[in-house]
Amino acid sequence: MLRYVRIILVVLFCLALIGAAGLYFYVRTHEDTSPPAFRSGTDLLEVSVKDPEEALLRDLQAYDNVDGDLSARIHVKEISTLINETDVNVTYIVFDEASNYATYTRTVRYVDYTPPKFGLTGPMVFKVGDTVNLSGTVTVTDIRDGNISGRLMLEESTVINSTPGIYSVKLSATNRMGDTITLPLSVQIVDNSFTRAKIELTDYLIYAKVGETLNFRKYVRGITDPLAENPEESISVYRVTINSTNLNMTVPGVYEVYYYYTGISGEIATVILTVIVE
Repeated sequence: MLRYVRIILVVLFCLALIGAAGLYFYVRTHEDTSPPAFRSGTDLLEVSVKDPEEALLRDLQAYDNVDGDLSARIHVKEISTLINETDVNVTYIVFDEASNYATYTRTVRYVDYTPPKFGLTGPMVFKVGDTVNLSGTVTVTDIRDGNISGRLMLEESTVINSTPGIYSVKLSATNRMGDTITLPLSVQIVDNSFTRAKIELTDYLIYAKVGETLNFRKYVRGITDPLAENPEESISVYRVTINSTNLNMTVPGVYEVYYYYTGISGEIATVILTVIVE
């Protein structure tokens, strides 16, 4: 009897080995080792900077020889920085059920992209001894990222805040698309006179198109002079002298327009309008 039990156990063991070998062979011969494949309706996709990221998936499909249509599983893997003024390379990735993956890269054009723009919330005027906090006055706005003033960098500066005068600085900012803009500015350091007259502008930095005609006097919001007979009365904007001789509206660049007003004390108030011609 014991002999028959041993025979049965040996037979079961052999069958188990045969079954395991068969399963191993089946898995090995039926294992999905082929990656999915992408199909794109275009190698150059045009989108708006205002479109959601899902728009980057337009006209793109993925298929697998085992799992079929995987288009719903496509994800954006990476977006490059700008490769020219409007285009980036977008790399996509997709996985099948067996964790095989494929990537695909195509060019995406932002049809309405424009570089970031600088702005000034006030004049670049500081009193002797003041901390020259440019980040409190200079703003940077990006068409995609909104306010990127936190990326403002000071590249160069000649400012000496202990001595009155007009100094120069150079600022830069880079958005997440790798687009870097620069801006040279003048910074005024003035004495601590409490009788100083002031010129206030509606804007301290403007953008203009090549060939555009500008009326610089319209940017004068008002003039204050503490020594005037009636300081609360408005002073005519025509009391301001405007010097725009360095401006060339036919050539793109950064220019400065100077406004002058001679106060009752004899001090000359100066304020600068920065003009960026594009």
